[in-house]
Amino acid sequence: MHDSTLDLFCENVETEIQDEILDDHQHMIETMQQTYYHAMGKCAEDGRPDDAVSIYEEWCVDGVDPEEGEYVFTFLPDLTDAE
Repeated sequence: MHDSTLDLFCENVETEIQDEILDDHQHMIETMQQTYYHAMGKCAEDGRPDDAVSIYEEWCVDGVDPEEGEYVFTFLPDLTDAE
C-alpha cells in the first residue's frame, strides 16, 4: 500500500527505469553475440579456421553458449557521463 500518489508514481518510475536497464543490458548481450557470430563466419569464409575457433572460444565458456547456460554478465557503470 502506498502512502500517497507520489509514492506510487516513484515506485513505478523506478520499475520502468530498472526494466529499461535490463532491456539495454539484453540488447548489449545480443549485439555482442551477433558480432562474434558474424566475425566467426567471416573468418571461416576467409579460410582462417584458427581465428574462427578463437572467436568461438571468446564467446562460449567451456563449450557452452552463455545464453543457454546459467552465466551472469557483469556490467560496469557508464563512466563517460561522470561529473
